[in-house]
Amino acid sequence: MKLFWCAVAVLIPTGALAEPIGQFVDHRDIGQPASPGAASYDPRTQTYRVTGVGRNMWADHDDFHYVWKRMSGDVTADTKLDFVTPAPPSGAMGFLHRKGGIVLRQDLDPDSAYVDVLRMGNQQMSLQYREVKGGPTRLIWVNTRRQGAVRLMKIGDYAYLFTVAADGKLRPAGGSFKLRISGSYFIGLGVCPHDETAREIMDFRDVHIAPLPRGVTKPRGETLQTVNIATVAEQTALYHSQGHIVAGGWSPDSRWVYFNSGGAVRRAVAWDSDKVEAAASSRAAPASVGASVAGTRSIGIAQRLSPDGKWLAYLTGTAGRAPSTDQDLVLGVAPVIGRKPVPDKAITLVKLWGNAASLPRSAWSPDSRTLAFVSRD
Repeated sequence: MKLFWCAVAVLIPTGALAEPIGQFVDHRDIGQPASPGAASYDPRTQTYRVTGVGRNMWADHDDFHYVWKRMSGDVTADTKLDFVTPAPPSGAMGFLHRKGGIVLRQDLDPDSAYVDVLRMGNQQMSLQYREVKGGPTRLIWVNTRRQGAVRLMKIGDYAYLFTVAADGKLRPAGGSFKLRISGSYFIGLGVCPHDETAREIMDFRDVHIAPLPRGVTKPRGETLQTVNIATVAEQTALYHSQGHIVAGGWSPDSRWVYFNSGGAVRRAVAWDSDKVEAAASSRAAPASVGASVAGTRSIGIAQRLSPDGKWLAYLTGTAGRAPSTDQDLVLGVAPVIGRKPVPDKAITLVKLWGNAASLPRSAWSPDSRTLAFVSRD
């Protein structure tokens, strides 16, 4: 009997080898950046340095560098973060939208459902999310001055962004939303320059990621938000409060939103700004010029006609239930043609979750471009 021996060579792709980085299991490029990203960890300073390459984290496709580990269940994650690379010149691809922060993804595919909390190129924090695999990305700008730290908290199907409050502690910043991430997921640090020709470097210090203890409840509060109907994928959280917020009206030039919170009258710049200040009184914008619109009974509740009479804003509820403000809601707008709304051409602006919204009578800005609304966490 003859015995035959043979040698078998096993080739393992380099990308399949785990490369632990501090507390994380591995790091890799998501999507197909033009060149590889990188990551390192300095145990002496407990600093992660992540170099990202890629055109964007947006729409239905992401290109960025990701440092990650696997987790499941409710989680809290926070870090201090700073750009290392200098800001691009004004008007450059990454000037506003270069980004880096804490990223939670269902999978490592470029079109994964995800949520992240990011520092953007203008130094403001934002919360981005893609509700379903292959779906569009949406963005909530958070109206705060430059922040040195950020926290992402996942409780059940809800995601929350925390930023540094006046007392120096991380507090809810508003603009929360509902995202169904099932089973195990990936969580870690991501960086993207928003420019295929650039390399963006960020440092992350004091990175703490841990399961939430039992008994932690959802943050409570209300947020005054705006959405520009020309850029429906983006909205801005202007002001967050633990108490009620009553939207009072607009300035005639559509720049300021006036509101009352905690017995104080304030005003906030309506779009892409961190300016909130005390106001002498709550000013009301001019009433809608359209006297009436026919055929509104079948298009939801809280209908608000734009001042130019061309758009009807409204809230709709859960399918199969009578619409009310005590359920998950959708804020949408429909064009008005011949004094009638056209539901077939309606646009979904924002999804609002669980006893989640009010649309004040002064919702529309005088120029008919922006809507103000109150969301509830």
